[in-house]
Amino acid sequence: MAAIEDVVLGHADIADALLLSDEARWNQTAADWAVFIDHGEVFGVRAGGRLVATAAILPYGGGFGWVSMVLVTADWRRRGLASRLMNRCIAALRARGCASLLDATPEGALVYGRLGFRSQCGMARWRGEGFGKVSGQPVTQLQSVGDGLQRRIAVTDCGEILARDSQVFGGDRNFLLRNFLDRPGSAVIEDGRNFVVLREGRRATQIGPLIGSSDAEARDLLEAALAAVSGSVILDILDAGKGLNRVLGKHGFEAFRGFERMVLDRHGLPGEPAALMVAAGPEFG
Repeated sequence: MAAIEDVVLGHADIADALLLSDEARWNQTAADWAVFIDHGEVFGVRAGGRLVATAAILPYGGGFGWVSMVLVTADWRRRGLASRLMNRCIAALRARGCASLLDATPEGALVYGRLGFRSQCGMARWRGEGFGKVSGQPVTQLQSVGDGLQRRIAVTDCGEILARDSQVFGGDRNFLLRNFLDRPGSAVIEDGRNFVVLREGRRATQIGPLIGSSDAEARDLLEAALAAVSGSVILDILDAGKGLNRVLGKHGFEAFRGFERMVLDRHGLPGEPAALMVAAGPEFG
């Protein structure tokens, strides 16, 4: 058996990390991996120089951080590497005075439950096809998309959106949303208080986060988002956003994977969970 080595990943390791997320058929891009490296920590295990497992943390302020990117290549599974890396993540967040939050598959929830995590709500991943197109030309002015909604591409002034996200999410992930919105092809649709972000993923356009003050406002945002992209789309609907399921079903989307949002070292979810209807993704919260 090859000797294993615990490592902390840097930018030079992103290509190796992408091999793991591609093997799992996840949607993360190199830019997503860079977010964890720049704003959190990515722990890994190398065997004979090959990266065979990862896990990452992303602190958000507000006394909590996200744990994600728990990946183990197929021929190294069931050897305790995921638990080994999870313990590193938990310890790293505790050293920062942070509770740990994560989105787990049903199988993962059983493992994380033994580590002390407790489920707070559910989440379902949906997939389908968008029926529009976002212009590839970045613009700074607002564009009306009807019913009082506006679309922005290449946002330079998004202070109101960031403040609203911090209020609802319960932590400061301004760096993350700015990173999303600075990427080519990204957009945000908003009505002054509610908003939804669209960004390109490795395999599909990712819709989320979506923050809505009511089911009706959230449905309007989702309809506008689906009309603004073409091709494969995925989005992660939290329990608070179940009212959006009818919209997705109408457009031929299907739910194909479930998650549980879990917490460790705190009671309950931060922020205003009732208004957080679509996640940024299980890796980002």
